[in-house]
Amino acid sequence: MNSKTTLIFDVYGEYGHFRKFNTTTSPLTYSIPTPSAVFGLLGAVLGIEREDSQNKIREKKEHLREVFSNKNAFLAIRPLSEIKKVNIGFNLLNTKSDNAYFNIENKKNEHGRTQIEYEILKDPKFRVYLSWEHPLKNELIERLKNKNFHFNPYLGISQMTANIEFVAEKELIEISKTGYTDFNTAINLSEVQSEKAPIDIDFIKERTFQVETFPLDMQIDRTIKRYGEVLVEMNGDCVRALPNNKSFSIEDEGNIQFI
Repeated sequence: MNSKTTLIFDVYGEYGHFRKFNTTTSPLTYSIPTPSAVFGLLGAVLGIEREDSQNKIREKKEHLREVFSNKNAFLAIRPLSEIKKVNIGFNLLNTKSDNAYFNIENKKNEHGRTQIEYEILKDPKFRVYLSWEHPLKNELIERLKNKNFHFNPYLGISQMTANIEFVAEKELIEISKTGYTDFNTAINLSEVQSEKAPIDIDFIKERTFQVETFPLDMQIDRTIKRYGEVLVEMNGDCVRALPNNKSFSIEDEGNIQFI
């Protein structure tokens, strides 16, 4: 990691949906935002345009996944409230033809409407820790402080707008302890290498948690280079786990682990 500091900001909204890659007709949501979702949200803040359908961007522009790459950007995410999930039906339109778009059902019996049930996060609120080295860093800080967002940020789906509150930039302090330690953020179990269990089993028995397979490193061509088994405490409580080389302490924030 190049940076010895982390930007801290809160992200929240009425609804959120971070679609799991292995769900299609009935989309399920991750319990916390994926790294690609957070980087997309920050790209909206900075005004970094998305690639077109051919995965192309304008000349002399840096791709979002180069601005926030696996080499210069590290994320830790802490739930600030109970993670609640509800199911809501969405009416989807067939936009592939004018005939299907403007008619609920035409003479050819082609349906222009489909109702799909989505799993949605209700009242999600997260604290994001971003360790990032890039020439746009100071601009990002100023935009977050002043709520000067180039595009409207959202929580996974464009209808689910996001509120962002900048907290601070703070120093990262390495954790020298090798035994079980309390962490306030989600834990990447795949990054803990030890003969012992990566988490304190007796401690976690009293918690409500989920372990989800996260895509952690998306390339420019949208292929996933790295996955991880990420444990999330569903009530916003801490997790007792073994520290790794991405574990740090922050004054007044406690211990975090970058996933």
